[in-house]
Amino acid sequence: MRIIIVVCWLTIASGLPALGQLTITNPDETSPPGSVRQVSLSTPATSLPPTKAPSLGQHPQSQQLRIRVQFLEVDPTTREAIYAGLGTDTLLTSTNLPPKHSPDSNPETLSDFPLKSDSITRTTALVTQAVLNTAEVAGILKMTESSDNSIIADAPNLLLLNDTKIELTDMIQRPFVVNHEKQGDENKPILQHIDEGTRLGIIAKIESPTGSFTQQFQIGCEIVSRRVIETRIDFLFGHGSKPLKVQIPHLQVTTARATAKLASGQTLLVDPHITSTRSFRSEKSVPFLGKLPYVGRSFKNVAVTTRDQHLIVLLHPESVTEN
Repeated sequence: MRIIIVVCWLTIASGLPALGQLTITNPDETSPPGSVRQVSLSTPATSLPPTKAPSLGQHPQSQQLRIRVQFLEVDPTTREAIYAGLGTDTLLTSTNLPPKHSPDSNPETLSDFPLKSDSITRTTALVTQAVLNTAEVAGILKMTESSDNSIIADAPNLLLLNDTKIELTDMIQRPFVVNHEKQGDENKPILQHIDEGTRLGIIAKIESPTGSFTQQFQIGCEIVSRRVIETRIDFLFGHGSKPLKVQIPHLQVTTARATAKLASGQTLLVDPHITSTRSFRSEKSVPFLGKLPYVGRSFKNVAVTTRDQHLIVLLHPESVTEN
């Protein structure tokens, strides 16, 4: 994972929350030619619900937390094995039905008639979560490492103030020709840039039960996945004697949210039910002959297979400072 992290701490005395952000950029993207006009139509980032000021008896906001984040990309077989090992008592899956259409989508008067066309696809959203102990986390990591088609991607440890938000963003921008405009005697394409990737938002705070010396962590997690799952080609009419080609990207945005209360040493597992496709390269060779210089290639068989991958996020909070 290509990662450049920028962590910004706002002044504590002002009482404003701190914000950290990890941003992934696309180094292969080149600047467009001067004949192309660009417009940015990306959807603004969806933030987590606003946090409330800590009540009496809670730790002040100046206390720091460290969140260790691990991203797992596992194949369906490994995913099923992980959940079979955890058991049904540990797992919690919630389902959110698609929201109903707004009443404004059926105007009754001409003044209420919308001026722009739109296309919306609504689906059911699922998220699975579990609170794990150290042994369960070790077992999940061991199963993932032993699978040839699964990957463990460690992210940096995140530092954040008590009851504040931090974000990890792994996004690239993809350009699409969605329109044309007349410039003199020529029609120039108009680009729409769409952010594609995954964003993880975390809010956490430390709580100490009355009369107890042990710490508890309350954590909220939001995973947003933006994927262009299809690009359709269509045509514009009325811009000249011939129709002009345009691209119509089908953007799928999946948002999964989970909250939990953890004891010291526990880890939150979040499965946003996000599936991606990854290619794996495997190589088999004849013993001894496959290692010979130059001629060894004739005794090797290289295969590329494509498999579905499921994203699983592990969040492990711990306190950094004590007041």
